[in-house]
Amino acid sequence: MSVTSPDDRDRDDLGREDDSPGFDIQARIFAGLGVFLTGLSILYGFLTYEWAGTTMLALTSGLMFTIGAYVGWKKPAPGTSVDDAEPGHGGAAAEPWFPAASVWPFAVGLALVLVGNGLLLGTWLLLPAAALLAFALGGFVIQARRRV
Repeated sequence: MSVTSPDDRDRDDLGREDDSPGFDIQARIFAGLGVFLTGLSILYGFLTYEWAGTTMLALTSGLMFTIGAYVGWKKPAPGTSVDDAEPGHGGAAAEPWFPAASVWPFAVGLALVLVGNGLLLGTWLLLPAAALLAFALGGFVIQARRRV
């Protein structure tokens, strides 16, 4: 089957139609891997009593479930939009706004790294890191409200 028009809204980037089982199969594969890794992490934890490996396997299963949920999430039907599904939130003003360039995401990331190190090294780093995190989040919120 060939794609007749690149602007056909009934098809995705690979030319599949919405009723194609491709994404459902991928979602089931990732969910199945998540279930397998959850069972494996429980079994590994009971057999070895080793927390680092058990935690890493559990986090890996969480990542598999996240990918499976993302891939399996159904898009809105062609011809409809999110604005149609939420009454009272329509119009062009409902489009999301993102700042063009900002230092605040970098500051939040740096503060989170320092908070993580503060949890390991002690209160002497945790308190200033928490203050930096509060300052960075505040700056991010203020910039988003001003839409600068």
